[in-house]
Amino acid sequence: MLIAAALIAYRVFAPHPPAREAVVALGRGAVSDTSVLTVTGVALRAEALDYNGKTVAAGAGYRYAQLDCRIAAPVAQVRFDDFQLVRDRALTLGQEVNVGDNGDTAYFYWSYLDPAGRAVSTPPATSPFLARLWFKVPSGVPRAFLFYWGLYWGPFELR
Repeated sequence: MLIAAALIAYRVFAPHPPAREAVVALGRGAVSDTSVLTVTGVALRAEALDYNGKTVAAGAGYRYAQLDCRIAAPVAQVRFDDFQLVRDRALTLGQEVNVGDNGDTAYFYWSYLDPAGRAVSTPPATSPFLARLWFKVPSGVPRAFLFYWGLYWGPFELR
């Protein structure tokens, strides 16, 4: 009985992080701070490779921002679909503004890379590993940040 009372008192009176912070920390997986990911190259392309290895054209007025990354985390714990390319840092999580239209089915692609920088379909067995992210952006966007659950890398010039 005394142990149950102590546990209840702890749950009620102990300081707890705000719920939003707890959810964010839970969603990050192994990418828990900016040192886990390094952007090793940024390029602008007229096309990208989709998930089937087929070429996808950005189309008139658009281009793909290609970000090559080195990720020092277990590959199975990185959630690629949680990456975004945003205009600026937001003061409040969830208020980020995407550079492109992330509702567009051709907005975002990613692939693993071999050491020579070629796209491969098999996930690497070890960490760190290499990956390439493509984001479809309007041609006039001058710069952007890579964003992942409250973490930012950049800004990167897109001119």
